[in-house]
Amino acid sequence: MKKNIKFSNFDVFAITKELGTILPNGKIDNVYEIDGELLILKIKTHLNEKRNLIVKNDSRLNITNFKYPIPKYPSQYITSLRKYLKNRRILSVNQHNFDRIIIFEISNMEGNPWKFIIELFNKGNYILLDENNIVKIAKSYNKYKDRDILANRQYNFPSSRGKDFLNLSQIDFNEIASNLEDEIVRILARNINISGTISEEICLRAGVDKKRSGRDLTPLELETLFNSFKKLRNELLFGDIKAKIVLNEQNEQISVIPFGLELYKNNKVQDFNSFNEAVDDFFSKLDSNKILTPQDQAVNQKIKSQEKILKNQLEYVEELKIKKKLYYDHGGFMYDNFNALNKIFNGINEAKEKGYALEEINTKLTSAKNENFEDLNIFLRILPATKQIVILIDKSEVYLDLNKTVGENANIIYSKGKRAEKKLKGTLPAIQKTEENIRKLTIERESIELDIDFLVRKPQKKWYEKFRWFTSSDGFLVIGGRDASSNETIFKKYIEANDIIFHTNFPGSPLTIIKNPENKQIPEETIKEAANFVASYSVAWKENWGIVDVFYVFADQISKTPPTGEYLPKGSFMMLGKKNIIKGAKTEIALRLDFHEIKNENISDSKLFYPQVLYEPINALTNKESNLVFVKPSKSGKTKGQIAKEIKAYFLNNSEAEMKKWVKILPIDDIILVLPTGTSKTIIPS
Repeated sequence: MKKNIKFSNFDVFAITKELGTILPNGKIDNVYEIDGELLILKIKTHLNEKRNLIVKNDSRLNITNFKYPIPKYPSQYITSLRKYLKNRRILSVNQHNFDRIIIFEISNMEGNPWKFIIELFNKGNYILLDENNIVKIAKSYNKYKDRDILANRQYNFPSSRGKDFLNLSQIDFNEIASNLEDEIVRILARNINISGTISEEICLRAGVDKKRSGRDLTPLELETLFNSFKKLRNELLFGDIKAKIVLNEQNEQISVIPFGLELYKNNKVQDFNSFNEAVDDFFSKLDSNKILTPQDQAVNQKIKSQEKILKNQLEYVEELKIKKKLYYDHGGFMYDNFNALNKIFNGINEAKEKGYALEEINTKLTSAKNENFEDLNIFLRILPATKQIVILIDKSEVYLDLNKTVGENANIIYSKGKRAEKKLKGTLPAIQKTEENIRKLTIERESIELDIDFLVRKPQKKWYEKFRWFTSSDGFLVIGGRDASSNETIFKKYIEANDIIFHTNFPGSPLTIIKNPENKQIPEETIKEAANFVASYSVAWKENWGIVDVFYVFADQISKTPPTGEYLPKGSFMMLGKKNIIKGAKTEIALRLDFHEIKNENISDSKLFYPQVLYEPINALTNKESNLVFVKPSKSGKTKGQIAKEIKAYFLNNSEAEMKKWVKILPIDDIILVLPTGTSKTIIPS
């Protein structure tokens, strides 16, 4: 069965439906391109989660949980695209006319709705339009039969193929299906905007032979086909996504579908919670083979090249050995039979002087040889055109120049033997050099610290990991907001009766809670750790305050109801009653590296890992590992990006050899995400 590796318009509908619940009100942080084919948009969603939207130019789009290798340097196209897309807010995500076209409506700097168009047909294209639908930038510009895509020109959508699947009536369906002389499966695929797979599925569900001619269908069969069509349409429009990857008998994936199809009822399938997850899993396997190559591949190529050179050299040596022996043997034979050869040469020259042509001489010598004339047993023929005589030496034909003497011909043959011997002596050191190159390259390959040559899926986040969090030295979970929105979320969803809530007396601090679902006595040490956590992620870090006062209250003391006539902005709260003050909370955190063991059924390695940065107040440390970094605020310090690179380099240099390849895939953004806002300095604990 042919593998389905490109989105149909059904797939576009399903994926757009899911993206439409995730991406609107999110912000585009950055844009990348891999190998000229994969476009990655880093998006911060409205839930403050960072997601990567990946688009294959002619195949698919989905949110990916796999770690794709980001190029160090952007292409000119990506540089231009970043200028327009970075920091733009996504307003909506829609499919155009049930075609393989996706429209991202985005807000530009002035708030005008621009459009980012993704076309998933032909070779694919990405087009950015302004509020007047004028092309600002496109991946590829071209003139087509029915439209043009040119810079600073009006953009027009391509004409849809066939009738509108979403709005097709039974009358139109019957007219299409019954009035054409062709197989019904072809009629539906060509005249309704659906793929051949869906057309075949409609026939299968209706119990109508797909090869039946449309004009031969009975009214009952037409009605059954339309009911099958309508049921499939309703399943797409209103049914739950029950995504699957379809496998063949060899357990190879052949298709990814948003819901079950009768076509694949006998196939083994893998079920997924969302179409995004299924698409991500399906295409990541294809991408792994294409965009990731083992680090030792370059060395392997060099070894193969050197081995090919060595093979040619060895064959050449054998050839030279044969030539050397052959020429020396031929030369020796000529000297051993000098008198006989000289007699033949003299006879030819005498005949020429008497006016005989070489053709006549050849005829006479051939006749004489046939009569077993003495000394002509080695003669074969004369070649008048080249003025050569051909003699037989050890079953080999040897060509001699009639314009030269026997001695001169013998010297020429000996000289060829000497040249072969000289080349042979020169080739042997070259062979030794090639063998040494192969030996060195083999050692180099064995010593290479291999990178990961497959895509690794990020572990699924726990609910609290979308906030700031740590586990106290007494085992209590502490969570804090990242901004006003997450502060609001924590207040609405995660404050329970036995929790205690931390804040500062100045704005710009995370709403932080110690979770206490079992109503335990919260130790003083955990309270101090939570206070340092609040201090570190408050505005105090940016202001370079080393210590700050923090307070906490109980769950029944926090409220979103302001006094009469007052207004509480998003992320703000009322703290009622007595506050418990903690003096001198410190602004300092510790970062360390942890490794999640992950599963990947397609990789043979026994253990796979994904790196995670853990962060906590220094006084909460219970695991003082070697790959530990303290971070403190500093006015003369470095930015978050600089500090993040410094920390990753430290983790890489101080990790065990077998774990280094996993540290390499740690995104810099993951470190930036846990750092407080402001300039900082790192301290390596002794």
